[in-house]
Amino acid sequence: MTRTLRTRYTSGLFTVTLPLLIFLAVWAGVYFLPILLGWPLSDWTGLLLCGAGVVLGLLVSVVTYSLLMKGAERGRGEVMLEGTVLRWRSGRRWRQLDLAGPHRADIAADSRSTGLYLEDDRGQACLINLFFHQLPRQETLGLFPAPHFVQDLVVSPYMGSWGFEASATDPEVRDFAVNLLRILWEHRQQNGRFLLYAKFPWDHTPQPAFHHVRLIEWEKRTPEEEAFIQGLESQFIDGLTDSCVRLTPDYLVGWVYRSVRSHWTGWPDFYCLMPLGDVRAEVSLPQPDWKPFIVGRVLREALATVLGGGTTTGGPYLEDKYYLYVRGRDEKGKQVEMAFDWPYARPAHQKYEEAKMVVRFVEAMRERAGSGGER
Repeated sequence: MTRTLRTRYTSGLFTVTLPLLIFLAVWAGVYFLPILLGWPLSDWTGLLLCGAGVVLGLLVSVVTYSLLMKGAERGRGEVMLEGTVLRWRSGRRWRQLDLAGPHRADIAADSRSTGLYLEDDRGQACLINLFFHQLPRQETLGLFPAPHFVQDLVVSPYMGSWGFEASATDPEVRDFAVNLLRILWEHRQQNGRFLLYAKFPWDHTPQPAFHHVRLIEWEKRTPEEEAFIQGLESQFIDGLTDSCVRLTPDYLVGWVYRSVRSHWTGWPDFYCLMPLGDVRAEVSLPQPDWKPFIVGRVLREALATVLGGGTTTGGPYLEDKYYLYVRGRDEKGKQVEMAFDWPYARPAHQKYEEAKMVVRFVEAMRERAGSGGER
């Protein structure tokens, strides 16, 4: 049976491309105009101009976004469901995705709307976004009963996404949405993102041996502590093998390297054991990694001065870093916060999706345990 919807379509040109171009234009104007005018600029002045351009570009993008949305291309699109094959077009060209075959799908639902974000099995850029307004989370979970998989934030076109929109108050739209969700559930084992989700024991109630953040100094470890750590290492359920934070059903385990010895030998100074249900995790916003940048600049300037070469140009360059913040309480009940390097926060990273699932699992276990951890 074929089901067809003719829906409103919001182009990504207005919600993504133009705001990005406006930001880049403002940033480039602030940063490159003095250079084009031939003004003498030091490295530090160039850095300040770069930062000012970012701030001003963001402000202009935010101010102009509402104007862009008023004039956004809200054309008509067409979406068809032929058995398990989803076909769509916003212009003349038809595209399709067979949901009975390998694919990647995310679902989000809040109190009013449901959003579906579908990709091909290669995890390329989003192929299609579908938004069903007036289809609340409760109804969506009745059709796709995986509450931890269905996220609770729907990023609609008004919030910066793009795609096809329809209201489920229309019986045809509701019938289409219901059948699409049923097909996604029936073929969830073909959904690469659901398979990643299924690696984690979401119905598990954490049962740690202690309920505070515990540091074990590796040089002063007891045989019992070493055996305990080895037992945890055999229980890792995530695939972040190159991470300094790993996950078991009951703990987050972190490695802390502070001394030259630890970096040289590969053995950490401390093992940080963080019981699930009593801690919460959060990924930081990108933060400039100032230390290596400043040290590198100072060394280059000093070397140039010694060699008589004057001011140097080129790297090192300022790069952003991300951190995983884990908050809990120590043995005395005092609130503590740990920060671990978290390079997986970049969407382009190969382990980006699994890293997101790790953080979501930590938060789900905190809610499931109903602990008195920091909230």
